[in-house]
Amino acid sequence: MFRQLTSQIKKSLAKKITTWVMVSLIVLIVFIISGAHWITANFYQEHLTHEVEGRLAAHAALLETEQSSEILDYINVLETGKHSVLLIVNEEGEPVFTSDNISSEKISGYIQFIEENRSEIMTHHQVTYTDEVDTMTFHIPHVWGTAAINNQDGETAGYVFIDQDTGELNVARVNLLKLLALMGTLTLLVGYLFIRYLTRRISNPLNEMSQRTQDIADGDFDIKLNVKGEDEVGTLGKNIQQMTRQLKEYRDSRREFISHVSHDLRTPITYIKGYSALMKDAENVDKEGWKRHLGVIYDEAKRMESLVSDLFLLTKLQEGKIQIHYEEVNVSEWLNSLFKSRAIMFDQKQIEGTLNVDRSLENQTISLDTFRMEQALINILENAIRFTDVNGSIRLSCYKEDENIVFEIADTGEGMDSQELDRIWERFYKADPARSRDDSGTGLGLAIVKEIVEAHSGSVKVESKKDRGTTFYLYIPFAN
Repeated sequence: MFRQLTSQIKKSLAKKITTWVMVSLIVLIVFIISGAHWITANFYQEHLTHEVEGRLAAHAALLETEQSSEILDYINVLETGKHSVLLIVNEEGEPVFTSDNISSEKISGYIQFIEENRSEIMTHHQVTYTDEVDTMTFHIPHVWGTAAINNQDGETAGYVFIDQDTGELNVARVNLLKLLALMGTLTLLVGYLFIRYLTRRISNPLNEMSQRTQDIADGDFDIKLNVKGEDEVGTLGKNIQQMTRQLKEYRDSRREFISHVSHDLRTPITYIKGYSALMKDAENVDKEGWKRHLGVIYDEAKRMESLVSDLFLLTKLQEGKIQIHYEEVNVSEWLNSLFKSRAIMFDQKQIEGTLNVDRSLENQTISLDTFRMEQALINILENAIRFTDVNGSIRLSCYKEDENIVFEIADTGEGMDSQELDRIWERFYKADPARSRDDSGTGLGLAIVKEIVEAHSGSVKVESKKDRGTTFYLYIPFAN
């Protein structure tokens, strides 16, 4: 029976939560009651100890001036109602005054306590002590205290002793513990009912989501969850719904990816096949014509090679199969070399290219995979050149920002609207709807840039306005 119950609890989330919460509540309630027992006992006892010490000091000071019957009666009146026993003895240990109804056995015990602590009383003037009370009601121990009574010459003339009972405070403490126990029981009952209600509200939507996720696993991406609310369960339902949309988009993008690859490979293959067929079927060898045909075949083969290389690189980056090889590099020298390598492309379109490296970075070295970062920056620079008109300008800047080094590439080109900005990091996305073979590239460059920067634990950002130009930001942490 116990094993069967345990098995049911393990399989049911609601029962598992209920069991753990109830066990936690019981442990917490026991801890609170035990803590209250310990704290109240120590607090009350410490409080009484200080009070007894104060009363002893006051009584001893009063008896040092005079020990007449009036003074003794006055001290006895002060102790009345305090649930205490008062004893005054002379230097020889003989009782001078005792409270009413005290047995001789108790008096002997009190005098023995004084005798045993004479030397300590001589040093500290008074002594307090908590005795042990054997009771089944967790009685707080009594507080015993004694103080020396000195004469006018400073010699000990006797002792005043108080035995303070703690019964009244103990009753209050026991009542407090009973109240805590009652509140704990009510808390358990309310907690059980609330947890049962709460777990049902959680488990029912979870069961529905479990069924819907099984439908998703079977390929049904058109499901709709009837989970409402802004709590964690509602958020989970929304996330599952969003995941479903993303899976559907992934399926569609995969189909689109295959379509793009087929299109981009089919075009150069068609050119290669067509021109090679012309050469194969030609009856006469026309060197100039063949040279032109071979030039087209070569260009299309390079285009295919570029596409395949970019696809291979992007796939490896996304799968984390390319290791980033860090090396220390002088930022200024490295960027100058990279920028000069594209000087001819700037000249061809009469574009003004400028490089600005912050002065604080002129002699600064940072850790980068220079080969991959060159790839990323060149992709963006060539993109900027492609979409910037003649006599436009492109600026590459490098500076520090917080814990990052920032590469900023700004151009005065066509710019993009907000819809294009949301998609530029996607594979094969091209802002040019006509997909011009001369201008649009493979559509993988910016996707590769993003993967390279993120492989450096960095991030990318882009700002653009239509017909106003575009600015790319690459953030690379100093410490990788």
